[in-house]
Amino acid sequence: MDSSHNLPSLCFELRIIQAKNIECIKSSGNSLFARFYLPTGNNNKIQLNTKKVSSKSMNPFWNESFNLECSCPQEFLETLDQESMVLELRQRKKKIWGSNLIGKGLIPWKKILDSSNMMLKEWVKMDLVNGSDDIIKAPEVQVEIKIRVSSMENEGNNQTKWDKCGCKNSHDLHPWLSAEDYDIFTLGSALEAF
Repeated sequence: MDSSHNLPSLCFELRIIQAKNIECIKSSGNSLFARFYLPTGNNNKIQLNTKKVSSKSMNPFWNESFNLECSCPQEFLETLDQESMVLELRQRKKKIWGSNLIGKGLIPWKKILDSSNMMLKEWVKMDLVNGSDDIIKAPEVQVEIKIRVSSMENEGNNQTKWDKCGCKNSHDLHPWLSAEDYDIFTLGSALEAF
């Protein structure tokens, strides 16, 4: 049996729900979206973009979910609590491509790992990038994150087998994400942005 079959499975669920306190954002008719960076080890990360919503709305509502499940080495899991995820609030430029960073917030993995049932639902306060001296309330984005880690050695025979998960177990780009998984996941995330 291949040793990759004994790697733990990491299941990550992210739901970006809504934003508030966006009165400070200049409403120029451009749409807002949230961008999320998920660290994958070795200073690499996956970028996820939500759908676009009107910046004229006082409380933009996405209620958009992302799910990722893949195998990962135990070493990655042991250092996970030292990493942070980054959540950005962005506004599309009037041009076809590009966006402006409005604010950025951090979500430490440790906060999620230490929570009950490894689940976190909270408002992430955005640190504004430019011209924020006169802002009374900073924008916030509500997120819900669930993490599940399971070991294949501890699971019974009736559980999902690795050959059915879609993972190619060739972890050459990221410790817990194969090259093929990464390419497909990145392409899917990019297409969702449009």
